[in-house]
Amino acid sequence: MTIETYNYDQPISGDGPIEHVDITIAEGESVAQYAPLVLDAELGQYKVALATDTAAQFLASFAVDASAGAVVHHAIKSITIDPDFVAWPDEMTDIVKAGLFAGTPIATQSPRAR
Repeated sequence: MTIETYNYDQPISGDGPIEHVDITIAEGESVAQYAPLVLDAELGQYKVALATDTAAQFLASFAVDASAGAVVHHAIKSITIDPDFVAWPDEMTDIVKAGLFAGTPIATQSPRAR
């Protein structure tokens, strides 16, 4: 007899709208799903946030390999997401995480107990 188990974890933790925008991921970037993305003003393209970044504009909607060249990506510009699903940079502090999306329609919120 086989026992099946289900994982009901889901990244969406609110009932707000989920909206997307097309952006360009800079050449050389390896982006994980739900990674915070920041604008490289010199290139006019987006890169994965570093632990030292204090503001991000978008989230990656899926993993992207831009090692061979810049890639157009359909990034998330509005969502309420469980922070456990965000691909935070290593060494980023909880204080920086709490304010990383300030001023954007991206919110991090743990799901409510049911």
